[in-house]
Amino acid sequence: MSRHSEIRDLERQIAEDEEAISDLDNEEEIIRRLQSEIASEVEEPVKAYDMTFADEFRGSLEDKSEDSRYKICSETSAAQDSTSKLLSEIAQAKERIREDIEKCRRRIEQLEAEIEAESHRNVM
Repeated sequence: MSRHSEIRDLERQIAEDEEAISDLDNEEEIIRRLQSEIASEVEEPVKAYDMTFADEFRGSLEDKSEDSRYKICSETSAAQDSTSKLLSEIAQAKERIREDIEKCRRRIEQLEAEIEAESHRNVM
């Protein structure tokens, strides 16, 4: 493969990688927004709700309600933890892609230097 062809291939790879980062950024933003909404609209209200306040909740009914509330809180918390792990994995993937982009850019610089050196040799 000629140096020019390799440069074009590397430039295409960089463009694809940058698009992948953009896609991941968009998905990350959506996930973070939804995670925040779940925290503020589900987790916090469920944790704050006092089952003992209403007179009709007494005895075993109150216990069942508290058990349900605990289950909702723990399952929501587990899902939020999984979401945080996913966001961490997205950040790691973006970092690996950025490293690949830098590797491609360094290779392009190297190829361009080789082309420049060769053109100087041909002129002389």
